[in-house]
Parts: sequence; C-alpha cells; structure tokens
Amino acid sequence: MHHPITSETRLAGTATRLYRRFFQPDDPHGWADYHCVEQPDGCFWIHTHGLRRLGLAELEFTGVPHDMCGHAHQLMFAIIESLRATGAARADSDIEGAFSTPGQNFQQMATLRASPREDARHRGTLRTVDWDRPAEDGFPARLFAAHIAAWAELAGDPAQREAMCRRALAIFPGHFLEMTAGADVDPRKPDITDLQQRANLSVYLSLADALFAQGRAGEAIGYLEEAIARCPGWGQTHRAWLVAKYRRKDAYMNFWRDAEIAKICAHQRPANTTGPLPKMNTNRETAGNRKPRRTKRSA
Repeated sequence: MHHPITSETRLAGTATRLYRRFFQPDDPHGWADYHCVEQPDGCFWIHTHGLRRLGLAELEFTGVPHDMCGHAHQLMFAIIESLRATGAARADSDIEGAFSTPGQNFQQMATLRASPREDARHRGTLRTVDWDRPAEDGFPARLFAAHIAAWAELAGDPAQREAMCRRALAIFPGHFLEMTAGADVDPRKPDITDLQQRANLSVYLSLADALFAQGRAGEAIGYLEEAIARCPGWGQTHRAWLVAKYRRKDAYMNFWRDAEIAKICAHQRPANTTGPLPKMNTNRETAGNRKPRRTKRSA
C-alpha cells in the first residue's frame, strides 16, 4: 500500500534519527523510520522501515485507535529491543516480555504473523497480533490492554488510573475462566501472566484500587467481584492469604473477609461461560518447555 510520507506520517525526521543513532545507539527510536498512517476506518497503521539493516523483519500494528498511537509506539520500541537482543523475528513466532514497565507482575505475549500486504515497499512485514491469533485479527487488544494495565499501576492520581483502566476494559473486557483458574498463583510474589492474558485481571484490581482511593467503595467492590468471577481459583487463594496476613478493618479487608467465592461467581458469571476458552501453556520456567516457542525479553 502506497501512502504519503509527510511530517504528520513520520514519528521523526531523518536528522533526528541520525542524531539518535550516533549519540544514543541503544535507543530504538533511531533504528528505523516509523510511519503512522490513518486508514479509511479512522484507525491507524503503524509500521517500520529500516529494521532489515539490523537483521530484523519490518514490523506493523494495524487497526490502532487514535488514542492508542502513543501506546503503539512504546510497545513497538520494546518489542524491537527484545527481538534485537534475541535475534528472533520471523513469521509465526511468539514473543513474550515485560514490555511496559519494570515492576509489572505479568509478562505480555503476542505473535508475529506475515502481513498480507503485497506491495514492494511493505512485502515481508510482520504483523503483531494477540498471542496465537491469525494476522486477520488485526489490532492486538489483549496486548494493549495489558500495556495500559501496567502503566495504570504507576498512576499517582486515582482518577487518572480509573480512566486508564476503563479504557483498557473497553479494549478487552476479559474472559470468564474455569473455576480453578489462578489457584496456583503465589500471593506473595504473584505472576499473573496467564490470568492477565485471558481475563484482564490486573485491570479489574487496579480499577478497584482507584475507586477505593476515591471513596467509592460500592463501585470498587463490584469490580473486585468481577475479578473473582473471572478467576475463581485466584480469588479463593488470594482471599485465604489476605485473611491470614492482615488484621486491619477497612472496606477492602471487610469485603475479602466476608467474600463467598461460590456466591459471587453464581451472581457475576454469565450462564454461557461453559464453552471453550483461550488456552495457554502455563509452564513458564524454561523456553525449551514451551510449545510453541516464545522469545523472552532479556533483562
């Protein structure tokens, strides 16, 4: 697809990219030319030119909403850094890493697919989609929701965090998982990658925290119940840990002490949640045990 290359299309001009390559060689902003092209539906196609000189395929996001363009660039830079470190960038390969913030308690996952674009300038581009999804899926909603969830954890203003979480839920509300989902998560050092990928758990918990901080306990409890209904096994394990660890009395702890997981699930879960759900390989200890192989971002 041919498109005009203007100052509005390009993230940075040639002089800026050359400056970064010379003075900031580790900064992916200078490794390629990044184009942000508006599509007829009002969403954006964000892609690269120039990664081949680093031995990588060109990358793209498609179907990016207008307010997600900044997030798309942040994710693309992180993915490029990860791929450059591992040297892995091929069609139908999976990528995994903490792409958003250093302290996030989940890994983000995506799959690279061959883009269907056939024009000479964009042939061979790899499209980033949600994990194990086809290229035709386009916009990777789960990947972007997890990115917003990670940044929401750092938001100091509860109202700002609330707005971010609500946007993430609009992108991906999350699935209701099997009744045992999350029972093996260690509350002391939680890795909720599987639950975030499938149920968007971090967003529900962050939104509840933001609402508690604003004195809106009733709304906050509603979102905690949503989190439990989506991940009942996690809810049972987390409740037991909180009750054993904390003696304080506040709206948050009072909710967890009184929480009856089975009743919450019966009230919150739709009747049609018994069908097949997205499955993931949760053996995350060594890359050799994964099928298909996922490439982790280096430290």
